[in-house]
This record gives sequence, C-alpha cells and structure tokens, in this order.
Amino acid sequence: FDFGDDAFFAAKMQENESVYLELDTTYDKQLSQSLFEQTGMEADRFYRFDTGEQEFLRTGELFLQAEEGQTLYQIEEDGSFSQLEAEYVQDGKDGKKMSGFVVQTKELGEYVIAE
Repeated sequence: FDFGDDAFFAAKMQENESVYLELDTTYDKQLSQSLFEQTGMEADRFYRFDTGEQEFLRTGELFLQAEEGQTLYQIEEDGSFSQLEAEYVQDGKDGKKMSGFVVQTKELGEYVIAE
C-alpha cells in the first residue's frame, strides 16, 4: 500500500484476502496540544490509519516519513501517547530518497511524528 510518499505498508496477503485501508494525515491542534502537555514535544505530522476494523493476517512493514532526530509516538485509544522503538532508515525505502521510521506490525493505528 502506497500513500503518496508519506507512508507505505507492505504485508504478505493470501490470494483472496482483501482489506480496506485509508490514511488521514490532517493536522490535529487538540492532539498536538495534548502531546505537548504529556511529553513536551511538538507534533510535526499525524498518520491515522482506518482499516474498517479489519486486521491483517500477517505482520507487515510500515514506513512513516520523518526527519532524523524526530520521535515516533503511537496514539493510544485513551488519548495517551506511547513512544515507539522503531528503526530509522535514511535514503533507502524501496530505492526512493526518503527517510523515516520502519515499524513491524499487523495492526495499523494512529501515530504522530514529533520533535
């Protein structure tokens, strides 16, 4: 799944498997304020995935575009933020000159890149 150079998700799927997947990158001022209050970090961009409550059967690789020195948080259901331990790659996603975080997951959620 390619989301216009902002994010990519790759997962092996079964032949007849299908999943609804949408990405919302709208900046959320209220969540940004909550992030600052909880972590002291400034939100740069948001990634909110909607899978229509469907799940992938296998773990996939999620790439989220970010700059070096930024931090990746997952937005929890209760509105809190959990810092994710994710690999940061430079100039190397699928041959494209992009840098960002790589996360292994089979449940896509809501994320924020902060600095």
